[in-house]
Amino acid sequence: MRRPPLLDPAALDAWCDAHREWSLAHGHLVRVVRLATHRAAADVVVAQVAIADRLDHHAVVTLIDREVRIELWTHDRGGITELDLAFASDFDQVLAALSPPADPTTPSTW
Repeated sequence: MRRPPLLDPAALDAWCDAHREWSLAHGHLVRVVRLATHRAAADVVVAQVAIADRLDHHAVVTLIDREVRIELWTHDRGGITELDLAFASDFDQVLAALSPPADPTTPSTW
C-alpha cells in the first residue's frame, strides 16, 4: 500500500490546534487518556485494533494501569501523514463512545 506524503507543518499545526487533546512529541502525534478502570483502559486498547486493521496503520500503544498512550507517525515516511490524522480522529470517536467517558481533566503521569 502506498503511503501518503508527510503533512505540511502548517497543516499539522492547524489540526493540532483543533484537536487539543493531541500533542506533538519528537515528531509524533500523542494522546494520553485516563480511564475509570484498568478494564476500561484495556478495552480501549482492544478497540483501537479495529482502527489499525482497517487503515493498515498501527500505533504504538502503551497501557499502564488506567492510562492508555497512543503514539502515531507513519514509520516509512518518517513523520506524520493524513493516515495518522485519520487514525487519531477514529480513536477520538472510540473514546467519545465510552460510558463513562475518559477523564480529560486528569493530567498524565507520562
